[in-house]
Amino acid sequence: MMGDLIIKMRDVRKAGMCSAGARSFFLLNNLDWQAFLRDGIESDRLLATGDAMAIQVVRIAENGQ
Repeated sequence: MMGDLIIKMRDVRKAGMCSAGARSFFLLNNLDWQAFLRDGIESDRLLATGDAMAIQVVRIAENGQ
């Protein structure tokens, strides 16, 4: 996995996930939703949650899908 990869909302959408679900995920994991929308988030921070959907988003972003 690429630690310096920044995940953006477009990556969430490419994974077929909705913004409402992503927002809930951020709230449940004490991650800053507004900062994510503005700046993105490091892939390592998403991977650290251990969440299967977060891992899927990172993999899709890594593969440029």
